[in-house]
Amino acid sequence: MPTVCRLGALCALVALWAAAAGAIAAEPPEETLPQGNFAFAHRLGSGIYEISGRTVQVYRLPFEWQWREPSERHAGVMVTVPITLGFFDFKPELLLEEGLPTDVSTLAVVPGLRWNFSASDIWHISPFIEAGVARDRRNDRNSQVFTAGLEISRTDPSRFGPLRQKYSAIYALSSTDEVGRDSLVQIVGGFEVPRELRRAPGRKPWGYAPYTALRWYPQPPGTPLLAVRSAQRVAPLQAEVGIMFGPLEPVRVGRFTLPRVGLSYRVGRDLQAVSLVFGEAF
Repeated sequence: MPTVCRLGALCALVALWAAAAGAIAAEPPEETLPQGNFAFAHRLGSGIYEISGRTVQVYRLPFEWQWREPSERHAGVMVTVPITLGFFDFKPELLLEEGLPTDVSTLAVVPGLRWNFSASDIWHISPFIEAGVARDRRNDRNSQVFTAGLEISRTDPSRFGPLRQKYSAIYALSSTDEVGRDSLVQIVGGFEVPRELRRAPGRKPWGYAPYTALRWYPQPPGTPLLAVRSAQRVAPLQAEVGIMFGPLEPVRVGRFTLPRVGLSYRVGRDLQAVSLVFGEAF
């Protein structure tokens, strides 16, 4: 049964990738690149980046609401409302002197639905869809964004503690004012090792989790977000290491899930990024 589940998950990933790779996306003109890069911020992650010579900070806040708990009869359903904020030309070293920035350069709200169920008591499968709007406030442009994806994960014992592995495939499509259509295919695989703290707040265990992940963009967007030195596209292959802190089991305030917080370092071709991570590491 595990072999069948692995084969099925692999086929689903390949099918999603093949379908997304066949989508036709209009290539925006070069002069629109600085204005078009905000559309996929909700999927490319939090961090501090340099884009076309400008410093950009992106923060993704992963609000979630457990609508239905998973059971033997039906899958669990979660409502996700990720809010992504972008700040141009804001330097972290000025935080103490000037405080938090008040001018949000870009804003994205892309709510969605996520289904959670288990296969053979080993693999956890989570297909999801998202649809929403991203806005570039400085240039008065809007982008309609759609995302579909699949995540599979499992946890196994190891000599270092529980070893969690997760793989995902994502297809995103955007339509931006005066820019046109653009698309993104993202495949991610990663491992993390949660470690429990001896003293933790509350009754549930808290801890930290070192992790490593590999991100591959077989179809990068035409408008870069994670790019430096005016690169024309997202770095197609990115390696990431980091550490997460927070509850090892979901902690809910009402129906909302309290996210973990972490720090990561990502490298790729023409790319170096330090990220403050909220929610899932990869």
